[in-house]
Amino acid sequence: MLKLNKRVREITYKYSSLSGQISSKKLNKSVQFESALKRDFIYLLEFNLDVKAYLEQNNKLRKYTPDFIVSYHDTFRKNEVIEIKYQEELDKEDEDLKVKLEAARLYCIKNDLMFRVCTDEYIYIKNKTRLRNFKFLARYRDCFDGIDFKKTGVEIDAKDSLLLLKKLRTEKKKDHTIIELIDLITNNKTQKAQLIFLTWHMIANNFILYDKDSWLNLDSKIWAH
Repeated sequence: MLKLNKRVREITYKYSSLSGQISSKKLNKSVQFESALKRDFIYLLEFNLDVKAYLEQNNKLRKYTPDFIVSYHDTFRKNEVIEIKYQEELDKEDEDLKVKLEAARLYCIKNDLMFRVCTDEYIYIKNKTRLRNFKFLARYRDCFDGIDFKKTGVEIDAKDSLLLLKKLRTEKKKDHTIIELIDLITNNKTQKAQLIFLTWHMIANNFILYDKDSWLNLDSKIWAH
């Protein structure tokens, strides 16, 4: 049985010229990546509400190490073993790669798992808009985490969050844009800037909803749960 518990290899620069870490809200820890392609796939996982948890470069399947194993909130949906590849790599039809992918596929069939190969086309073309939105929102998602409010003097008024939600829920018009909503609340430029920042934070944490497949900006329509 495949368990989502521990990664296999630690990331070092020998695997790629680009490596680093992303703070994961789903896992409450930092997640390592070894390429831009895998980093950007992590963004898609992090902001996918269907995804419950995931591990990068996890359990070895015989001699094969998958890039990700993903579990979902839907208990009827099987865990997925996911390999990240450039389409160009697959087009080369390398025999060693074919053997590894086939071994992974057969392992998944035997262990009641789904196997999927995600390419740069899936990440950068099919999910172009979502990826752009998620990377933008990632700047705001954890912005208040770990702040010593007494030392920094940063102040957060919970009333502002409640005010935004109340306006969204009580206004007769149900499809306000972000800037329309802010304009309804205040004409003060400083407060507007604060509310816009707070709105990004609330969208990033799913308190306010939007169309993920449309380019997110101040003219985007938003709504409450």
